[in-house]
Amino acid sequence: MKNFVLLLVVLGILICLVVLSVFTVNEKEIVIVTRFGSPVRTVQETGLHRKLPGFIDKVNRLDKRIHVFKPRPIQLLLKEQKPIIMTCYVCWQINDPLVFFQSLGTSAIAEAKLGDMVNARLGNVLGDYSIDQIINTNPEKVKLAQIEERILNECNEQAREQYGLKVVDLGVRRITYPTIVTEAVYNRMKSDREKEAKKYRAEGGKKAAEIEAEADRKAKEILARATRDAEIIKGEGDKEAIKTRGEAYSQAPELFEFLDSLDTYRRILGRDTTLILSLDSDLFRYLLPGEQDIKPASRSTSSGDKNKK
Repeated sequence: MKNFVLLLVVLGILICLVVLSVFTVNEKEIVIVTRFGSPVRTVQETGLHRKLPGFIDKVNRLDKRIHVFKPRPIQLLLKEQKPIIMTCYVCWQINDPLVFFQSLGTSAIAEAKLGDMVNARLGNVLGDYSIDQIINTNPEKVKLAQIEERILNECNEQAREQYGLKVVDLGVRRITYPTIVTEAVYNRMKSDREKEAKKYRAEGGKKAAEIEAEADRKAKEILARATRDAEIIKGEGDKEAIKTRGEAYSQAPELFEFLDSLDTYRRILGRDTTLILSLDSDLFRYLLPGEQDIKPASRSTSSGDKNKK
């Protein structure tokens, strides 16, 4: 039993030594092995690797992928002493792991150093250019690509020698004016746009008046033609109606006299109509029974239901 326990203890110690004596490297990283704080070798191949166990050898892992960061915005003076605020982006990668580890050690320190370096180069380079070469509606006059290339080359040379870094790409991310300059530029742009707006409104008003006048003229022509055609059609209809009525009247005059009387009653008699007429008036011709002998009276008054139809 004691031998078995001893065997387990020895086995555990061996396993611990093996675990502490190996390390892995993946495809995203570079490893610097240090012995008592001093670098002894650099490992870039992926896979399993050996080292001295425990506190003797230490594994320091560095990210070999491309890093992207944005330095702090900086206010600079151009050739004509006009201030602008510029922000860049920087893409960098470890070029010499040993130099990087000894001079910087971490990505945070590397980005701080690169940011200061880029901003310093920006101040030097932008002093050779005017605002028209940075912001312009004509692409041929813009020299941003040239500025970026100069800064990239100068930063790359210094970064490789001092920090073991490679600046992969560098560019201008944003350009703004300081607050005072921005307000002046905004007011000037506002004034220019107001002038253009007034010009467009005047041209639009003139065009609208021309279109409206033309539309009114066409509308009057169309209305005049329609009125003329309507009068012609109405006249022809009245003519045809009179002809038809004359032919019908000649065939049944008594019927038409009766219909005319009914039409007269409909026009003059209403719900609350009161008429004062003589009994021998023609209006009573179809209202009174024919067989009654009604003497004519000087005046007859009929109201309410007696004169209602």
